[in-house]
Amino acid sequence: MDEMSLRVMKSIFDLSGDIEENIYYEPEDIAEYARMDTYAVRQILCRLYDAGYLGECMNIGNEGYETLFLNQRGRTAIGVE
Repeated sequence: MDEMSLRVMKSIFDLSGDIEENIYYEPEDIAEYARMDTYAVRQILCRLYDAGYLGECMNIGNEGYETLFLNQRGRTAIGVE
């Protein structure tokens, strides 16, 4: 796991405030918190989702928002589970 991906996952965890809480797909907010480029965060989020570190609760088609969460695999990768 590369350092940038770990930074994004740690940011998601920090911003969510709770292990079970979902986070809206706002790469700009994650980028600002992590002090990273928004485009890079978008790319990392896609990779993390495809690799199974993020789960999806809602998507644009059914709720109008896309929400993701750091699943158990993601939490384990950053050492919080």
